Amino acid sequence: MRGLANHYQTLGLTHEASSDEIRDAYRSLAKKYHPDVSELPDSEDLFIEVTEAYEILSDPTKRRRYDLTRHSPSPRMAGARKQKVYESYVEKQQESARKKAKEYSKVKYQKFDHEYFDSVAGFYFPKFLGCAAIAILMLLACALILFLTVLIFGNSAITVLMVFILLMVLVAGTAYFSTMFDVWHNARQKQRVRSRTRKRSS
Repeated sequence: MRGLANHYQTLGLTHEASSDEIRDAYRSLAKKYHPDVSELPDSEDLFIEVTEAYEILSDPTKRRRYDLTRHSPSPRMAGARKQKVYESYVEKQQESARKKAKEYSKVKYQKFDHEYFDSVAGFYFPKFLGCAAIAILMLLACALILFLTVLIFGNSAITVLMVFILLMVLVAGTAYFSTMFDVWHNARQKQRVRSRTRKRSS
């Protein structure tokens, strides 16, 4: 089991940092180091490190016990016997946080950011709107073609066949263009994050 780290230093904070400051520092560093958007060769290790620190410091109980160990810059320190108990507790929490951080590093940055900091709705709503718009456009196009077919051929076998074809095109086309929109949307968001990260670094 790994030893305890100076989690405040990892996030660039002091032991007096507020919960909001901890959250803001982590969000900024997570955006900088997440492997999905970072171009640094050791981005995954750095992301795991800052996420591990945040998981400890963002939880009041974990932070309080961590602050009583010799690894925290906090002046508060427990006695030798209690300190061993707290260190053992925090080490276990740290390992658990590390496993969670490794999972987050494999997730697309946009999904991670919305699920971790905002809400699932914030991530899926723009995608839903885009896919709904595509479905409506496909439906209107098929309806127009069907209208013209009925106008030209009337209620004939050709019209029935055209209805069948249009239904297939509607389903397949909506699925295809929705997938393409999803890929484009993710790439666009990723590029935005990279651009903001470069501006902050320069």
